[in-house]
Amino acid sequence: MATVVRACMPLPPAAVASSSAAPSTDAQAQRRPSSSSARVLVLGGTGRVGGSTATALSKLRPDLNVLIAGRNREKGESLASILGEQSEFVQVDVHDRNMLEEVLQDVDLVVHAAGPFQRENECTVLQAAIATKTAYIDVCDDTDYSWRAKGFHEQAKACGVPAITTAGIYPGVSNVMAAELVHAARSENAGEPERLRFFYYTAGTGGAGPTILTTSFLLLAEDVIAYNKGEEIKLKPYSGVLSIDFGKGVRKKDVYLLNLPEVKSAYKVLGVPTVSARFGTAPFFWNWGMQAFANFLPVEFLRDKNKVLKLVGFVDPFVRAIDSIAGERVSMRVDLDCSNGKNTIGLFSHRKLSVSVGYATAAFVLAVLEGSTQPGVWFPEEPEGVAIESRKLLLERASQGTTIFVMNK
Repeated sequence: MATVVRACMPLPPAAVASSSAAPSTDAQAQRRPSSSSARVLVLGGTGRVGGSTATALSKLRPDLNVLIAGRNREKGESLASILGEQSEFVQVDVHDRNMLEEVLQDVDLVVHAAGPFQRENECTVLQAAIATKTAYIDVCDDTDYSWRAKGFHEQAKACGVPAITTAGIYPGVSNVMAAELVHAARSENAGEPERLRFFYYTAGTGGAGPTILTTSFLLLAEDVIAYNKGEEIKLKPYSGVLSIDFGKGVRKKDVYLLNLPEVKSAYKVLGVPTVSARFGTAPFFWNWGMQAFANFLPVEFLRDKNKVLKLVGFVDPFVRAIDSIAGERVSMRVDLDCSNGKNTIGLFSHRKLSVSVGYATAAFVLAVLEGSTQPGVWFPEEPEGVAIESRKLLLERASQGTTIFVMNK
């Protein structure tokens, strides 16, 4: 493999400040690859989310070179052979900065899907991407990690690297749905947006395997951050149950408060004073189990990633057995209330989360490759992350195969 040297050394504060202006269109065009010749590396490509992303990319853009990266060579090579000659396997350890930088030398964009992101103290992949001037997205679903990534904004901007954090299905597509609702309300003079609520439902683990189970347990150790009339409030995890109608095929499901990153980013970016997020699963007794874990397991246990992984290993066979009956349907509903009493919603449902998450993540990949993202680290709802005029196409790509997809109803 030919090595292309394009390292970006950390700049002194003065240099970073002087580079804060957006680069010229010509400079951006020279830096960004033609999307038709791009090489995309999917970290965690042997997992459910990463594998689904690689598959969706190969279907949406069969001309792309999709590299499957992970530690399991057998699984990676098997997926690469299924995807065809435009795909290959690369063995990578996401915690090895030197290995990452070496692999990224010949890559145009890296997808970080090697979760869980909870309790991760370093943004190693993002740092390697900035150092090698490689475009970046991740499917992070952790508030602390997402804002840690945002802390590299100026460095990425100075190095001309476009990056989006929390760019999966939820958070990710749900953020863009919220941004579109808010944009439409303000464009139509429908009153000032006052309350934004995210509601999510997934049957079982949604076919996403142990990773989503680990993430769910780790989130039970975190106070829920929400916003009420401009004030940050802390609430108990998996409390505040509401029964929400997700429409045909799902109907009413109970959902509970969780500490999800789109709450803080939407509050700060979209300027809506009241924001919260809730999640629920099925069968109903899984919700009872989550409540029991939140109420009776020591917080110190739930904060210990190694102990949680052991717990997941113990319950995973039971969860998989139930998954085979419950299915893996996913639904998202985003509600916006405005000052004139008008309420609008966005609704998204798919029969298989394991498929839908791939199209959602792939939609962000293509948006970045097609030049919709400015240099810097962005959240999906920021117009510099996904340009306002590019949101419709992103949502069209992400919603492929949905049973319901409506906006501004």
